[in-house]
Amino acid sequence: MRALVVVIAPLLVISAPLRAQPAAAPPEIDPASVVLFVDQGRLELRGAHLAGVRVAWPAPAPGADTCLDPKPTADGKGETCAFAVPRDAAATLTWGLPGAAAQPLHPARFVVDRLLPAAAVIDLTSGVGRIVLTHPELVASVDCASARCELGDGAVFVRAVSGGATTLALRLRLAPHAFVTRADAQESTTTRTVSVVHCAAQVASGPPLRHADDTKIVVRLDARCGGEARDLRWTIDGDPAPVDRVEKTADATFVVLAARDLEDGEVSILATRPEPDDSVVAVARAMTRPAPQPRATLELPGAGHIAFLPTNRDAVLRASPAGDHARFVPLPIEGAYRVTSDGKTTRVRGEDSAGGSVALRFGYRVDTLPPAFAGTDLAVLTEPLQRSIHEASVPAPLATSSLGAAPLLELDCGDGRGGVTRVVPGVETSIPFAARAGCRLVIHRERLRAEDGTQDLTIDVTITKVDDSPRADAHTSERLLLRPGTEPRLFWIHGVRAPFDRVTVRVSHVVDETRDVGDAELRANLPSAQWLLVVGQAHLRFYATAAIPTGLFRITAPSDVLTLNFGALSRLTWLDREGHEGLLGLELGAMGIGLAATPNFPRTLAILGGLGVGIPIGNRGETSQASVNLHAWIAYELRSDYYINQTTMTGPLASHWSFLFGPSITIGNVGTNL
Repeated sequence: MRALVVVIAPLLVISAPLRAQPAAAPPEIDPASVVLFVDQGRLELRGAHLAGVRVAWPAPAPGADTCLDPKPTADGKGETCAFAVPRDAAATLTWGLPGAAAQPLHPARFVVDRLLPAAAVIDLTSGVGRIVLTHPELVASVDCASARCELGDGAVFVRAVSGGATTLALRLRLAPHAFVTRADAQESTTTRTVSVVHCAAQVASGPPLRHADDTKIVVRLDARCGGEARDLRWTIDGDPAPVDRVEKTADATFVVLAARDLEDGEVSILATRPEPDDSVVAVARAMTRPAPQPRATLELPGAGHIAFLPTNRDAVLRASPAGDHARFVPLPIEGAYRVTSDGKTTRVRGEDSAGGSVALRFGYRVDTLPPAFAGTDLAVLTEPLQRSIHEASVPAPLATSSLGAAPLLELDCGDGRGGVTRVVPGVETSIPFAARAGCRLVIHRERLRAEDGTQDLTIDVTITKVDDSPRADAHTSERLLLRPGTEPRLFWIHGVRAPFDRVTVRVSHVVDETRDVGDAELRANLPSAQWLLVVGQAHLRFYATAAIPTGLFRITAPSDVLTLNFGALSRLTWLDREGHEGLLGLELGAMGIGLAATPNFPRTLAILGGLGVGIPIGNRGETSQASVNLHAWIAYELRSDYYINQTTMTGPLASHWSFLFGPSITIGNVGTNL
């Protein structure tokens, strides 16, 4: 027999808590009473004056526990107290009171619940069986009645087992001061009968996932022992595991087992024959791995990435990598969304009747399995992100379609002859003033695609006068939510008050990031359509105005500057296509000239005609238009004859015809367009 030195006691520090008052007498501990229950994480001791004693340990993480309510012993001569300690605490115990030096403490006894795993078996597939010990430091020796057993590397190694043996009895003897719990007693030896496995089995589906839903494990059995795979009783870590599927190949049998939620770092799979035989046929072990977290991106072709599930069109789904030889496959959820795939591209689409939010589900699949298991989900994982389900709205191409033969929007106006003219967007178009009430914006809902979703549009109609000032009472701004329909909608244009009013019609998308899709560039440059109308097609303007010439110069003798003049003029000038008057016009009128006292010139009324240059300075095109002018007139003066030389009253008489030249201010524009 070899000696075994066991040091497993955790480092414990006993001290009074900060709030504890100093005891009347120092605490005392009976060293022989210190018992450490390793599997239960509990330390018990006996002594005197134990109230307030604290047990502390520096590893694996510093901690402490305090004796707050010691219990008297059965003989009444002392006290007992229990402390909660980590199961894997360090190897040294100390104790002390506040302000006093800590004192070492060594457990007199170590008590464990078991030494072998619950699902321990001896797998002799490789010729040598190995059973891992739960507390190898407490085992002093092992004995096998009909085989050879040895201790080493934290396990029991079994050799020379009879080929027909199905079980093997192991007798384990514990190290000094160590005991194992058996019923209500504590013993220094324990005997355990362990099943012997002779059939080779292994986990073929890779490391099983911990904390995953609907976990499945694929076990590979040798063909020689897999014929009755479905009739065997399967367990995973001691729990029943239903057989989900069995597939046979030329050299092996594959069994798909449904597993519970796995939590441990290693999984043990056991196959036994039905009762009453209950002998072990095969065992397989595998290390588990944490379940990878699936993540996915959704994209609408041509519109960019989205963060929701569209109900009116398919979105391309791309899942994150799942690890070596593994992949995530999206799974549909009835009533929420459906999944389609053509082998290269996976698409997802929300159900029309669905609403609210949903998290995408993924099946975890491994590519190293035989082709028969290509569609087997080894686990079901859920994306942590909740995605809303609603319609996707893709801005329809208003601008580009309006230039084609089947526009989504078109502006129609009457041509004054009973016909209809289609206004070309972006091009200034003139229509007769008489057709001002016949303009309408036609919105072709029947040409909208259902996959583009609801169109949120704003229609702005702005009307400006000839002088480019807006007509405030004629501005219109309407917001429309359009869905595909069978008939178009009409939006009538109104608000034109005078000839050559300019009408600007603009239709644009309203950005709503919770519904609209598309990248930043698409949202920043939303397509829009715009039309420009000039309501008027005249080429000439004939109107009357009041003129006040100042500093009118009479060139004909007797020449002089006529400082005060007033009269009425009629003016004929041309108009451009926007209704602006030409600079030069033909003028005819009557005017009182020389109304202020002018030397050598009498006050008189003149009939005049000629040319004038006029520049409107206010209220252009209105009745109250004001202009500055420069005139050149031939006038006939309605007056009596008088001598040119008023001093001598001799010489030639002044002519009734004269040439006048000078500036003026005119007020008024009352007339008609021709």
